[in-house]
Amino acid sequence: MRYFSHSHNRGQYLRPPDLYEYFVDNYWFKSIDLENQKINEPLRDSHNADVVIVGGGFTGLSAAYHIRQKFPNKHIVLLEGACCGYGASGRNGGFCIATDLLNKDGDVDPETRQKNLDVSFYGLKFIKRMISEYGVECDLEENGMLEVALNEKHIRGLEKFRDHLKSFGLDSTLLRGEELETEIKSPRFIAGLNYPHGAILNPAKLAREMKRVVEEVGVEVRERTVVTRITPGEINHVDTELGDIRAPTLVIALNAYAHKLGFFNNRVFPISVFQIATEPLTETQLESIGWGNRQGLSDMRRFFSYLTLTVDDRIVMGGSGVAFYDNDAICSGNDKTITRRIIKDLFYFFPQLDGLGIEHAWGGTTTYTLNETPSVGVIGDHQNIYYGVGMSEGVPTTQTFGRIIADLMAEESNEFTNHNVVNHPITYAGPRSLRGTFGRAVKWMWEKLG
Repeated sequence: MRYFSHSHNRGQYLRPPDLYEYFVDNYWFKSIDLENQKINEPLRDSHNADVVIVGGGFTGLSAAYHIRQKFPNKHIVLLEGACCGYGASGRNGGFCIATDLLNKDGDVDPETRQKNLDVSFYGLKFIKRMISEYGVECDLEENGMLEVALNEKHIRGLEKFRDHLKSFGLDSTLLRGEELETEIKSPRFIAGLNYPHGAILNPAKLAREMKRVVEEVGVEVRERTVVTRITPGEINHVDTELGDIRAPTLVIALNAYAHKLGFFNNRVFPISVFQIATEPLTETQLESIGWGNRQGLSDMRRFFSYLTLTVDDRIVMGGSGVAFYDNDAICSGNDKTITRRIIKDLFYFFPQLDGLGIEHAWGGTTTYTLNETPSVGVIGDHQNIYYGVGMSEGVPTTQTFGRIIADLMAEESNEFTNHNVVNHPITYAGPRSLRGTFGRAVKWMWEKLG
């Protein structure tokens, strides 16, 4: 199965892909004063390395760290077009859900089940390890998750998810009535599933701190380095705006941006998602909605909403729909049509917050696969191109994928390299010319089904 194609001739002019915006009204970026942070110098001239990583989000940063641990003597260079964390890694809703990589069937032998649990929980444990060993600051709050139902169909979904967690020996509690109101107060929520397996955090802080860590362990990080072309081979050749670099081993850590460089064409949908951040809630407003345990909150609709509380008591909310732009176009930063839906949903859920100000609105691009499963593995004629792709809810998953990439590179056989996401086939997504029509049809159907 071929996941890469390129049509450039060596003599053609190279035009930078349309990946980046000058300004994104992202609360997370604002909270870390990204505009005034030091951004590394770009790659210039010609270079050689042992490993080149393309992409400075969570997957690339995690891969850089884990490869360094496995191969302390290799020269590892990470290339990022803007600055580390500038894409989906620094723009998401701030969720860190520990159960994302649980296999659908937990009814297996205890040893297999435990191995799957170890893989699924690794991402969150790794972030906690970064905090304890390297002093990473990312506002991590391990408060668990609360999924809520808006109708009876959603309650059946909660019961099914509760049984799924139970099959892995994981506790959760189905709440109704007064029990639910002790966790969250909304006239729209009729039930909720409360489970402790997850956290919330500031994703932009985490990304920038991970950049610091990988540099401390000896990885060379080049930001402001837009890759214009990749020519695979026994020695991979990576062209950038100002230079080029060659390496026998390549890591593609671009997720939704990979198709811009010829990878995973017609395999993944680059979908754009959007978030808002409110002004800080007053003590009275916080009391009116409850939420004293500060879990990550989401509902059970197909196009669900997700909400977190920040350290300064703002609500960050996203979801309420996604956008797929014709020709696999990358999000431009915000889409007011969907932003308005998010705001409408916020006050639908919490009418008691009427009048609360909205201070930030932003978007970003992630990926969707038809089989709804991410994939990590190795491709190429020389089996020397490692990748992670298809992550749409992925703060902990990306951390785990970095570990898997390093283990595959070291040719290890363990619960990580043997997980079902490794070299998982990515379903053909159809020709690009028809994908917009197909995507809109699917979206319409999902909205009707709720």
